[in-house]
Amino acid sequence: MLTAREKQSKSESLDPTARQPDGPASQAPKVVAGIIILLGLLSNSFIVAAVIGFRRMRTTTNYLLVNVAAADITTLLFTTMHLIPIKSPFPNGALGSFLCKFITTNNITMVTLLVSAMTLTVLAADRYQAMVKPFTTSWRIKLEKVGYVLAVIWLIAIAIVSPLFVSVDQRPSLNTTLCSPGDDHAVMKVYVYCLVTLLTLLPFLGIAFCYSRIISGLCFRQTICSRGNEATAEKKRLVIVLMVLTAVFFIAFVPYGVAVVIQFSGITTSDVGELRIFSRLRIGVQYLTLLNCSLNPLIYSIPSTNYRCCFKRMLKKMNCQDTTEEVDAIQLEIRRGVADQR
Repeated sequence: MLTAREKQSKSESLDPTARQPDGPASQAPKVVAGIIILLGLLSNSFIVAAVIGFRRMRTTTNYLLVNVAAADITTLLFTTMHLIPIKSPFPNGALGSFLCKFITTNNITMVTLLVSAMTLTVLAADRYQAMVKPFTTSWRIKLEKVGYVLAVIWLIAIAIVSPLFVSVDQRPSLNTTLCSPGDDHAVMKVYVYCLVTLLTLLPFLGIAFCYSRIISGLCFRQTICSRGNEATAEKKRLVIVLMVLTAVFFIAFVPYGVAVVIQFSGITTSDVGELRIFSRLRIGVQYLTLLNCSLNPLIYSIPSTNYRCCFKRMLKKMNCQDTTEEVDAIQLEIRRGVADQR
């Protein structure tokens, strides 16, 4: 039989500020998390504004990157809710059930992680089709269809996580209100293992296959041709950016998957020392998640002349300055074939 403490450890969310005592020492992590979240919200919002606000930035690749940014914004917003201290007792009834399903257990984060993983997989597959099999256009994502692809990604992610939304609920135990997935731990354990596999292993295998074929064609077999050395260099740069983005995602979220497996597998016990170690692991994993969401926009915007010019243009417009130079720079890059990757 699982003790109440063990059930509590399984039902708590991966929250860096959860159950920390009040005091100056406990406020420092909250301040750091708040700064990371604020910077992440601003940087991801700039990505979305750049693509939506500048018509020439509306390519298939950029729309997929906007989807990653939207998932990161959602993750950051729901994590922000954990920073809001709740001094009153945990509510009962419909409000308590809602908080358990969507806020306290951080299930929404599982949706956004799946969205990011699937979007990065689609990005890799689209680059594979465009560069390795350029004459096979039937599998390419056309610009007018990318909205449907993004909608399907979100619907699939919500459907996969829906068992958590259904099973997790408010369940009192020993006079303590817990958000628990119920007593069928064996079924939940199998579900969590499958969820983590869908989140990490399968996307990794698909992405690794696509990028390995692209790198082989660009650098070794020389089967991927472009119009001039500049276009070839730009293709290599785009592939490198997407690979770095994918690598950082897996570095950040594989530990998250491990923590979720430990949380539901029964490995944690009532031993105080082990619970403290697991609590620190959860805190580290959550900060790694926040950092990834905040750094993603820098990864794919800093190497891009177009994104940098868009950011400068938006900042100048906010200061009521002339933006002709930035507009001309973006148009010049497009004529050179830098921003027409679809």
